[in-house]
Amino acid sequence: MGVKNKNLLRVAFFILSLTILFFLLRGIGFDKLIDAFVKVGWGGAVILICCGFLENGSDTLGLYYSLPQRKNFLRIFSSNCMGSLTNYIIPWEVGELVKIGMMKEVAGTENSIKGVVLWNYIYKLSKAFSISAMVILSLIFSFIMPDETYQLDKFWLILLFSALGFLPYFGMMILIKSNISVKVVKLLKYLGKKNTDELIKKAEQMDHDLKLFKKERPLDYKKTFWLQYFARHVSLLTFLLCTYFSGFNYSLSTLILIHCAINLGNYISAFIPMKFGVGEGIGFLMFAFMGLPGEAGSLVTFILRVKAIIAMSLVSTLIVIKPKEKNNKIAQ
Repeated sequence: MGVKNKNLLRVAFFILSLTILFFLLRGIGFDKLIDAFVKVGWGGAVILICCGFLENGSDTLGLYYSLPQRKNFLRIFSSNCMGSLTNYIIPWEVGELVKIGMMKEVAGTENSIKGVVLWNYIYKLSKAFSISAMVILSLIFSFIMPDETYQLDKFWLILLFSALGFLPYFGMMILIKSNISVKVVKLLKYLGKKNTDELIKKAEQMDHDLKLFKKERPLDYKKTFWLQYFARHVSLLTFLLCTYFSGFNYSLSTLILIHCAINLGNYISAFIPMKFGVGEGIGFLMFAFMGLPGEAGSLVTFILRVKAIIAMSLVSTLIVIKPKEKNNKIAQ
């Protein structure tokens, strides 16, 4: 498939996702959507956007510490948000390539690739840990603040699936330990690509750095992990605030459990080449799964999506601040 056809397919998926979102919101009622936004208000909107800055900033700081060479945090911050914003529109994690392309000016191409791969590798572990911790947290709150609507059977089910959330991490760990970078380059050589000897050397170095990151840079590894872990809990706080601001006063323990269920549902949606509409559909299903109005889940998820787009767009504008000349003299 040529580049032109791929771009047309991406545009088609984007239009389809917007169409799904439109009909989903229309089914709920645009009057209810407007009412939810009015309830959030300007004050609530500012708080939610600030939470978005904190979440994105924590994730970016984790990316910053995963880089072998660290320069110009603002540039990395804007690059990370621009890449995440791209992932909202274009399927199959194209945003990760955008991050690398924009970060290479201050970190170098090879360092940017290593940093992004390492960040995603650790992210799969920190996200699984954070979801599991949140599921247990929901049970603790159900005792602290007695909740008759809390469903223990749903707790055990979601806890089981949170354990399965570790599988992507183990899968990526196997790939890294099997020298995946070298194997990809050798495959290119087998397919007839010329001048791959130097690429193989670079791939060997990359596999070495990926496998020994935790051992050779333990402090950076811990910082990356805990910053990501903190960001996931900021995401939980944002979800709770958004639900409260929107006028849906459900129990804290049940909402925490729903947030975990939505995050687990997003593992499945990662294989769907659309974002808009799919996330709102997952929100609808998970609220309904817990015995709450599904439309509340779609409305909260949509408001959070708007918040994320605004927060990331504002940070992405920092890209106009060009890196200093000395930052450009990093070996490629």
